[in-house]
Amino acid sequence: MAVKAVDRRVFESVIDGLAKATKEKPEDIIWFFQVRELMSEMDKPINDEKAWKIILKDKKTANLSTMELLELARREIKKFHRIERKLKKLGVI
Repeated sequence: MAVKAVDRRVFESVIDGLAKATKEKPEDIIWFFQVRELMSEMDKPINDEKAWKIILKDKKTANLSTMELLELARREIKKFHRIERKLKKLGVI
C-alpha cells in the first residue's frame, strides 16, 4: 500500500509540474494523454467483427445538434493541439 501512495504522489507532482509549466489545468494534461492514447489505439487495425461489437456496445444518442457537435469537436481539437505544442516545446513528447 505504501508504494501505491508514493506512486500516486509522484504522478500527481509530475502532472502538477506539467500543468504549471504549460499554464494548463492538471485535468487537461491528463485528458491530453488519454486522448493521445485513444488516437494511437485507433491506428491499430482490427477486424470488422470486433469493430461492430465496439460500435454496438458504445451506441449512444447525442443530445446535441450536428452543428453543436462540430463546434465542440473544433474546440477539443484546438485544445489538444495547443497542449501538444506546449508539451513538445518542453520536450515531454
